[in-house]
Amino acid sequence: MQAPPRLRRASQARSRRGGAGFSALLWLFGIAVVALPFLRERDNIGSYEGDFGRTSEKDVPFADAQAAVEELVPGVTALIAKSSDEYFGLQSPWLRDSGAVDFFRIPSGRQNYEIHCVGCHAATGDGGGPAARFLSPRPRNFRRGLFKFTSTDAASRPQRRDLFQTITRGLAGSSMPEFRLVNEEKRWDLVEYVRWLSMKGEFEQMMLADAEDNEELPDAAEIADIVIKRWHPANLRTIYPGIPETAYDQASIDRGRALFNDSNKGSCYTCHGPAGRGDGQTADAYKDDWGYPIRPRDLTAGTFRAGSEGADLYRTIAAGIKGTPMGSFEGALSPAEIWDLVHFIQSLSKR
Repeated sequence: MQAPPRLRRASQARSRRGGAGFSALLWLFGIAVVALPFLRERDNIGSYEGDFGRTSEKDVPFADAQAAVEELVPGVTALIAKSSDEYFGLQSPWLRDSGAVDFFRIPSGRQNYEIHCVGCHAATGDGGGPAARFLSPRPRNFRRGLFKFTSTDAASRPQRRDLFQTITRGLAGSSMPEFRLVNEEKRWDLVEYVRWLSMKGEFEQMMLADAEDNEELPDAAEIADIVIKRWHPANLRTIYPGIPETAYDQASIDRGRALFNDSNKGSCYTCHGPAGRGDGQTADAYKDDWGYPIRPRDLTAGTFRAGSEGADLYRTIAAGIKGTPMGSFEGALSPAEIWDLVHFIQSLSKR
């Protein structure tokens, strides 16, 4: 038996209002998720000082640092601008002929950087985007040429694939998300644009530091040559397991535990604590090269920024984490010993 027309119309109206209300709630939720980080008041969640903003004396905005040095060395600002364009501008024949940059990828890389990255890392790559003050750790400042998670030795800049992996997988436990859904070619374009931003930024930073240290205008050609050699793929030495992964068994875990707590070998316990919880006796004493407080990783949590697979952990131990107190153990430990440490660390998070 059908309801009277008046009742059917009332029921349909209520249904439409309910659907519209639900849609409105979904829109409001989506807007809140995007806008909240930019609008919320300062808080103390995960922060040492209640504000994730630029509070480090080592991470001064480049324009401010440049203005200070200009008073000491008049003309340095103009020289840096002219030389940066001459050696690292996108129309620079010198840069194009160096073979260090794939110019074909730059236009797409810039477009995708402006879509996905500029809000955190800023247009110049200095890590001072509008969202940066709300994030802990802060977005990476590319202008020093330092990237924490690489497969290269301590003296080398990252390989292209290191940056590609970070963009693709993100950094677990941080605000750097994964970008797997971005087209693969566009991710490679992003890698190239970030490399170019980093070369240009590092050149400008080195020019300014040289002027301040020597109290005279620097030699731009000499500094440009240093930077390009640091970044040229032919000069990057990759650290990779010297031997295939050894057996993951209790014997390997026990050897790794001994190395972890050996003050003459790994000595990992001084930072990470004897149980690997990031509470070692020196855990509160560290800052990174950007001047921000940094704590050792809690290895029992199973959250590793550069990945938790065996090869990921091996690279982190062998290469270290650039810009942090976590140094390279290549040479200090044999490849077999590094694998034992990897297995012990994996056992901590599994337990």
